[in-house]
Amino acid sequence: MIIAMARKTKEDAQKTRDQILDAAELVFYEKGFTLTTMTDIAEVAKLSRGAIYGHYKGKLEVAIAMAERVIDQVVPFQSDVALSPLLNLKQYCMQEIRSYIEPSSIQRVLFFLYIGIDDSPELLHLRYAWEKKRVVQIDTLLKQSIALGELKLDTDFELVSLYCQSIIEGVFSIVHFGSLPEAQRWHKAEQLCEFSLQQLYK
Repeated sequence: MIIAMARKTKEDAQKTRDQILDAAELVFYEKGFTLTTMTDIAEVAKLSRGAIYGHYKGKLEVAIAMAERVIDQVVPFQSDVALSPLLNLKQYCMQEIRSYIEPSSIQRVLFFLYIGIDDSPELLHLRYAWEKKRVVQIDTLLKQSIALGELKLDTDFELVSLYCQSIIEGVFSIVHFGSLPEAQRWHKAEQLCEFSLQQLYK
């Protein structure tokens, strides 16, 4: 009986935390870190401010928990063994670009970490950790390309890695901020990624 009650209490606490973080995700995405208040989060979560403070000391702690929860749930990129490393790199670039554009929890959290955090060191750390994962994935695929003789580098490895990162950021900007028709934007994004990566062969 006591074990069942403890489990129920733990489940209820987790449900409340999820309710808070779901609300925080929406509020931080809309208002950014500086303009968001604990009252805003409480209103969207349909909880009292006391309930929020019962789980988190302040909005920074809420923001960190919200971002970590979503980032931890992101499924790592899975290479397709039927494709070459460079083709897998194109697929990875497209996956990254979609994660910044298509409405989802990760899109809202990344938007917040890049646009709405007001240079908070703790939140910047989360953004840098996300970027480090991106660099590791790109470097892994580039090294596989070199090992298979698919890619021969005439310049330094770091520069090529940065070039691949710039493909993601550049195509994202064109697709997200440009005037491409909705029906064409993902087709154009694929073409741009493929064309840009082909330059590595030259």
